[in-house]
Amino acid sequence: MTTPKIVVIGAGFAARVGHLPGYTAARQPVAAICDVNKEPAFALAKQHNIPNVYDDWREMLATEKPDVVSVCVPNVAHRDIVLAALDAGAHVLCEKPLATSVAEAQEMFDAARRAGRVLMAAQNWRWDPGSRAVRRIVETGDLGELYYAEATAMRRMGIPMWGVFHQKALSAGGALLDIGVHMLDLAVWLFGNPRPLRVSATVDRRFGTRPEIAHMLRNAWDPQRFDVDDFAVALVHCEGGRTLLLRTSWAAHIEQETFSVRLLGTEGGATTRPAMVYRNHAGIPANEQLQVRDRSSYEGEIAHWLRVVAGKEPPLVREEETLNVQRILEAAYRSADEGREIAIP
Repeated sequence: MTTPKIVVIGAGFAARVGHLPGYTAARQPVAAICDVNKEPAFALAKQHNIPNVYDDWREMLATEKPDVVSVCVPNVAHRDIVLAALDAGAHVLCEKPLATSVAEAQEMFDAARRAGRVLMAAQNWRWDPGSRAVRRIVETGDLGELYYAEATAMRRMGIPMWGVFHQKALSAGGALLDIGVHMLDLAVWLFGNPRPLRVSATVDRRFGTRPEIAHMLRNAWDPQRFDVDDFAVALVHCEGGRTLLLRTSWAAHIEQETFSVRLLGTEGGATTRPAMVYRNHAGIPANEQLQVRDRSSYEGEIAHWLRVVAGKEPPLVREEETLNVQRILEAAYRSADEGREIAIP
């Protein structure tokens, strides 16, 4: 496939900030964009020289017959669009979280296999320069045996002021599915994708339902209709005695926003932001700052994705990693709902 025909479904944040700038940076034209609200779709089409705009994704798939589809819509709509795009013969890059349940994710991957097409979850933080540097060090074995990972995605006052993030009927969840999934996926990847065994979690709403908080953020949502989580903590016990701690919030009284993964190993530790390695050097504790080049993680993700659909390399975000992320998310919500530790089959 020399010049794949690409379409984008959804004209919200993910398309505007991630997928379309990525395709533009790769000098890869996009044939069409679709959104139920044509106004933002027309704006993005003008910005990125996209010739065709639709408000019905089914019509777009039938008319354009694309080779590649980027899915950038609310979480609950992922399944139907992904399945239809795969059935139409397209490779699919779908925004995170891939699905709203493990069963949905498995159904989507099974459909990709039947269609002979690639399905990949869009986890752009894997292309963050600090994350990739730490991954290279993990692969050398310099950190020794990894036994603990800590994934943190916490904002000080960062409840989304756009979209349908606040509505469970459309997003299926809040901070845990929006930003927590980023660092969870990154931790799973850096940690070597150990099989999760048990999850104990607290999932809560502490800020989003408060009128004074909504007022601070330009009344971007109705506090009475805010029915998703804005805070979550999950402790994940994995095979081999490994432990993963996930912390996420849209709003918290903390010193600053933090998006990072920490790894602890028997010979050293590391963090992705800042990109650091901590170890003993000649018997002396040493903090080593990794020198990394600043690069857009979205551009890296899309460049990789284009190589994947061209058959030049396998997808970096693998099926079993994505399924383990979904297993942890599903178990975390169930643990919080039932007030007990949940065993993962």
